[in-house]
Amino acid sequence: MHLISQSALLFVLASAVSGAPLAVRTDNEVSITFIGAANAQFTQSFPTDGSTVAITNPLSISHIASSTAGVTCTFAGIDHSTTTVSGAVTVDVGPPQTQIQGSCTAAGSPAPPPSTPSTPSSGGQGSVAITFQGAANAQFTQSFPLDGTSTVITNPLSISHIVSSTGNVRCTFNGIDHSVTTVSGVQTVDVGPPQTQVNGACTAA
Repeated sequence: MHLISQSALLFVLASAVSGAPLAVRTDNEVSITFIGAANAQFTQSFPTDGSTVAITNPLSISHIASSTAGVTCTFAGIDHSTTTVSGAVTVDVGPPQTQIQGSCTAAGSPAPPPSTPSTPSSGGQGSVAITFQGAANAQFTQSFPLDGTSTVITNPLSISHIVSSTGNVRCTFNGIDHSVTTVSGVQTVDVGPPQTQVNGACTAA
């Protein structure tokens, strides 16, 4: 009888311990549903600590839905939309467009400052100018800080080559179809396959 009671006690303790991590994980994440035309949709989880998470699904989004109260999320679109979802609501995206990143905070947590795209420039103190080249000589240039901060790229041009004309810098860029392209120093690097770039980060070498 003593052995049976001890086994039962161990089973109860093990169940309690194994269940704890699941509860913590649920509390620290929120599931968001992105809805496009003809009921096409996908769901992605976001941490509620305010950190920015890339969204790589290229579906053009018309509505963003949350079923979780007490959480506020802000999403950035590829054509400069900013959509805020607070609590258990469904919010329209205007105009409909691919979403590129989002961040969420739980009630009572300080909200992070909104992410703003860098404006094209020739570079300057603490920044580097990167040129993105597409087909038929189409291109644009954008400036990135050299502190490793991830910067949103909102130009939807499909990119074939990324060009740096500055030595002693290292940059990494993420494409909408999961490409990762690293440029070090004065270098032109191919993007394979060509695709829209969604964000990038640079550091001094």
